[in-house]
Amino acid sequence: MVDIHCHILPGFDDGSPDIDESLAMARMAASSGVTAIVATPHFPGEAASLQRLDALVGKYGQLVRAVEQAGLPLKLYPGAEILCLPETPRLAARQALPTIGNTSYLLAEFYFNESAGYMSQMLDALAEAGYHPVVAHPERYRAVQLDPGLAEQWFLQGYILQLNKGSVLGAFGARVQQTATRILDGGYAHLIASDAHGSVRRTPHIGALRQWMEGRVEPAYAQVLLERNPARLVEGRPMVPPDASAGR
Repeated sequence: MVDIHCHILPGFDDGSPDIDESLAMARMAASSGVTAIVATPHFPGEAASLQRLDALVGKYGQLVRAVEQAGLPLKLYPGAEILCLPETPRLAARQALPTIGNTSYLLAEFYFNESAGYMSQMLDALAEAGYHPVVAHPERYRAVQLDPGLAEQWFLQGYILQLNKGSVLGAFGARVQQTATRILDGGYAHLIASDAHGSVRRTPHIGALRQWMEGRVEPAYAQVLLERNPARLVEGRPMVPPDASAGR
């Protein structure tokens, strides 16, 4: 599995506080079958954040060296989780935003109470600027919970939908889990990622996720969600369209 959303970068955001915790997360992920991780620290989409790009690159290099020295069978990719703000479209037009593995795929998030119109407008602006938006955890947004058809709309527009492991397993409550399940059942999810923040809570271990999916999701669809699409994404290749019937 390739985990395309993980807050494993040491000391950059509310994820791993230091390199020791990052290595603990890396070991946990590898032990559960994860072969690659995209380090996606929170990155507000505003001009002030660009001053932290050098720090982001430096932390990423530190993590790569530590994982190599520890001999862990884990490949790392650079990335960021971009919080879409009013200033974000201007930065997108300048191609100034960090992406997943330096591809055109951009992991985009929103405040959980943002309106449907605002989120759609931002995703459209990112696409117009040449990015391929990957919507982080759509099931956690109130607008999608109230109108699951919004996820279908984004899917039909070609935007990539990434569910959280914790959402599927019920870690964020029944409403989030129900919304994630509806997206899965509709066949609108392209991939699932850990959105891990540590080695104790919200971890990168995927064992429970694989167990949950057995008997609930067709094996071919599970492979698309956990393996095929994540691997294609970090290579900058087109996604495999999920088969709606496989999600049922």
